[in-house]
Amino acid sequence: MSVFLVEDEPSLMYVLEESLKSLGYAVGEKAEYLPEALERAQSEAFDVAMLDVNLHGQDSFPVADVLMERGIPFVFTTGFGARTLPERFQRTPVMEKPFRLKDIRRAISELHPAASV
Repeated sequence: MSVFLVEDEPSLMYVLEESLKSLGYAVGEKAEYLPEALERAQSEAFDVAMLDVNLHGQDSFPVADVLMERGIPFVFTTGFGARTLPERFQRTPVMEKPFRLKDIRRAISELHPAASV
C-alpha cells in the first residue's frame, strides 16, 4: 500500500511519514508545493493520498481534481474543517488537524479497505 503525502509543513510531513510507516504503509511520493504535487498526482503511481488543503497559501484542489480523474482515493487534511471545501468535495473524507495515529489508520483503511493492517 503506497501513500502519496502532500503537506507543506516539513515537521508534520515527517510525523505523517513515520506514522504511516509504523502502521505498515509505504510513502511512495511526497510533495510540499502545489506544482510538484500536481506533477506527481498526474504521473506517479500510488494507491491513496493524504492531501493538505492549503499548500503555502494555495489551495490543493487542482491536485484533488487530478486524483478524482485518476480514480485514486484521497483524504483532505486541514486545520480549518470541512466547511471550507468547495461543494464538489463535500463528500471527500477530511481529517482535521491535529490527528492521532488511530485517525490515520482509520482514514487509510476507509479509503482502501484492502489496506487494513
